[in-house]
Amino acid sequence: MEIRNAREAELDHLAALWHDGWQDAHARILPAELARHRTLESFRQRLQAALDEVRVAGAPGQPLGFCITRGDELYQLYVSADARGSGIAAALLADAEERLGARGVTTAWLACAIGNARAARFYEKQGWHRMGTMTSQLPTPDGPFPLEVWRYEKPLCAASRPAVGVAHVVMETDRMEATARLMRIIGMRPIFDGPEVSVYELRGGTHLILMRKDTVAPGDAAFDLMVDDLHTTHARFTSEGLKPSPIEARPAIDHEVFTVREPAGHLITFFSSHTSGKPV
Repeated sequence: MEIRNAREAELDHLAALWHDGWQDAHARILPAELARHRTLESFRQRLQAALDEVRVAGAPGQPLGFCITRGDELYQLYVSADARGSGIAAALLADAEERLGARGVTTAWLACAIGNARAARFYEKQGWHRMGTMTSQLPTPDGPFPLEVWRYEKPLCAASRPAVGVAHVVMETDRMEATARLMRIIGMRPIFDGPEVSVYELRGGTHLILMRKDTVAPGDAAFDLMVDDLHTTHARFTSEGLKPSPIEARPAIDHEVFTVREPAGHLITFFSSHTSGKPV
């Protein structure tokens, strides 16, 4: 099931989905003073403001659900009534947890309306724990609206994963500064930059170690990379003059791919985000 970034053209559809979901879940259990502010236009405005953090599931133009993260918080999660029980909510939640963990969040939290038993059961089934109540300051045109809510938390330590993982990969370069700059463009987090050795962190805690060498034999890199937005990455490389190969579809694995040659001559293959559950 593909989880992707929301598109601005989908805002009206998402606003209607949020409005209908909010009314169904909350209209009967939350104060009327708050409910009167939860208009279709208010949801559209909030989606517009948070667009960079909105992830959706479903075909372009017809998303069936969405999730928004904010800081260390799972801020919003809604699916259409027709999509309930389909696994879309769980997929959106898993995507949000992965994104939060990739940012370094060790414990994520969310606010759940007191009395929303259906949502509470879902979060608890997904491994979230109710920590008690808290006062949430909800946005309205009249200013923050204080509301007591259930607070849920979940450690993002991935205890269910295998006990062993890839610690690091190594790439030699005779152009340390240029190769290191490319890694920052890709989105890797610099751990250490030096003239002889540089270390960059990838998602999941894997480290790429760049080692300077006077003479490097160009060839395929010892690793491939997967990025959230393949087309944006391709466009960025093109604007940098790196001449990436055309994007091509790989139907057998439900991915799109392209290659780019980094400054030392190594050919790196880039894959789109996982969409099928099949191995790369």
